[in-house]
Amino acid sequence: MSFAEIIGQDQVLSLFKNTIQNKRLAHAYIFAGQEGIGKMKFAKELAKKIFCQSGKIDDACDICSICKRIVTDNFADLFFLLPEKNHRVIKLEQLRHLQEILYVKPVESKHKIVIIEDADKMNEEASNCLLKTLEEPPLYAIILLIVTSLESVSETIKSRCQIVRFSPLSVKVVKKILTEQFQLDNNLAEQLAFISSGSLRRATMLMDANALEKKHWLARKLLEINRMDNLTFSKEVFNEWNIQDFDVLEEKRLHVKELFFLFLMFYRDMLICKTGGTNFLLYYDNWKDSLIARSKSFSEKMLFNILDIIKTSLKHLDYNANINLLIENMITEILCVQSNHKHFVMGQS
Repeated sequence: MSFAEIIGQDQVLSLFKNTIQNKRLAHAYIFAGQEGIGKMKFAKELAKKIFCQSGKIDDACDICSICKRIVTDNFADLFFLLPEKNHRVIKLEQLRHLQEILYVKPVESKHKIVIIEDADKMNEEASNCLLKTLEEPPLYAIILLIVTSLESVSETIKSRCQIVRFSPLSVKVVKKILTEQFQLDNNLAEQLAFISSGSLRRATMLMDANALEKKHWLARKLLEINRMDNLTFSKEVFNEWNIQDFDVLEEKRLHVKELFFLFLMFYRDMLICKTGGTNFLLYYDNWKDSLIARSKSFSEKMLFNILDIIKTSLKHLDYNANINLLIENMITEILCVQSNHKHFVMGQS
């Protein structure tokens, strides 16, 4: 694998090829963008190019000893840091260990590179510790921070790094990868590429989770609901999404995030239909006529209220809330809004 394997990030590739050729590498970068678009993959390829022994100008050789060892995560001057298993944040102890490693001079190279995955998930103490390292880094150090949310990174840390923004992958690129690498048929690959929002990781996860079937199941249920029946509907959702089958908390959280996203896009599409914007691309395009018909029984205000409920639930999902209770509460609030609105309309008629 080399820079040639990086797909859909041409601007980033061009930037770093010029930077390397002109020998103007900064001591710290933030790679920012949504999950599953190639940030970590590029960070590894960049490290490989910097360490490569071949002397090639614009790429790594993939055949020298160092290139091969980087592929197997077995090179002493390249270090990775990420949240520990079943933990949501990078802790102070991990950053202190990083400092110890970083201030030991490189063993086989002119550089020592640290790649911090989920660098936007540090507690305050860890963030302050990293800041001290960024303020006075060793001359040989290059620190790469991988983040999905720049808003979660402190301004002081951002001010000491060069920010590189990665773009979501196009539907065409995701479809191409799904058909060529995963042997999906064109129709399925295109649907998954569309609902993945530019994330290859998300597309493959949705593929494994039978997301298209679950998407249509949820649409049918939401279009059928005409009364307050939150407990029954919640139980059906738990069973359909196999919520109880996940032992690893982070896997469960990612799974539920996809569920919330399906809710969000359903009511977003209904709002589009309500406001007459049916020329916009709908996530639930196959349900367009039903959405238009159902949207007539909602006001724009009610739909905005429901969208706010779902967005709030998504935020709480990242704050270690009780996941089962969070799902039940979200469904209860949505159905309550729908039920109250129905009563309001009937009272007006």
